[in-house]
Amino acid sequence: MSACGPRTKQQRQDYGERRTDEATLLLNEAEQYLRALDADRAEPLLAKAAELLSHPDVELSPEAEMLHSQLADLQARVPRAREERVKQQKDAVTDRERKEREAIADRDRKQLEAAVEKQRDAVVQAMFEVSEAVDALEGKGAGTEQLEAARAALKRTRGHLTTGKELEAKSADYAASARSTERRLEQAEARLQRAQRVIEFISGPLGDSQEVPALEKKARKEKDLEARLSLYADMRDRYRRCGDEAQKLLAERPELAKSPLPVKGRPMALKAVITSCKKKAGLLQRSVVKLEKAKVKQEKLQAKKELARAKLEKLKAAKQAAREKALARKRR
Repeated sequence: MSACGPRTKQQRQDYGERRTDEATLLLNEAEQYLRALDADRAEPLLAKAAELLSHPDVELSPEAEMLHSQLADLQARVPRAREERVKQQKDAVTDRERKEREAIADRDRKQLEAAVEKQRDAVVQAMFEVSEAVDALEGKGAGTEQLEAARAALKRTRGHLTTGKELEAKSADYAASARSTERRLEQAEARLQRAQRVIEFISGPLGDSQEVPALEKKARKEKDLEARLSLYADMRDRYRRCGDEAQKLLAERPELAKSPLPVKGRPMALKAVITSCKKKAGLLQRSVVKLEKAKVKQEKLQAKKELARAKLEKLKAAKQAAREKALARKRR
């Protein structure tokens, strides 16, 4: 161009506008990248636009000032875009980590809920078996078999609670449920102890006293006075033990006064048992006293007979000795 002479102002203006048009496209594209926080792609475009706008002819364009301002604004946004992108990347990592932690926590929570549900079901079933076993203990005809079943049910339930101890630290709800079950076990244990004491009484002293009628029939047929006395003393002692143990049981368990004993046949109140056994023991004591007197009388009579027999034997011996002495004198 210098060979063709100096350019006119219009030529310079046209040239400047071509550069501004090109710069406008670059700035717009760079702005889009900056909005997407892609500073690495925007920066070369801004550098090229800066180069285009640095030519003096650009100043002749009416858009020159606006483009310089846009360039400066976009250049200022480059470091902010980089910072924001780094921040977003960090936030994305943090968010991913948070979601991973939440996923792990959710998985652990579900696993814990499943474990608690399984453990709770086992404890509930075991406690149901305890209730059934203890109820059976308080029914008619309960004995050693029912006692052993109740003890086994209690032991199983305590075993389940021990197994679930680790869960108590992780689940407040299960821990509260376990405490409730422990209280119910204590109540069941108390019922078992009471039932055991009743069963021991029924199968022991009361059962022994219920055999008395059969013994009494045997005693009435017994001809030997000493054997009959022994049978009546045994019957009396059975009723005494029954009355004494019933009285002791009532003192230990006053609540038993409100309900009949769980025995087969006619229901029996503990107070009635005490009264009946003591009364029958008293009546049998009279029979024992009579038999003891009869025995003493028999023994005295026997002693007299023995004494008379001894005297008779002595007399016989004396007569025999006298005969032998007389016979000896005749021989001389």
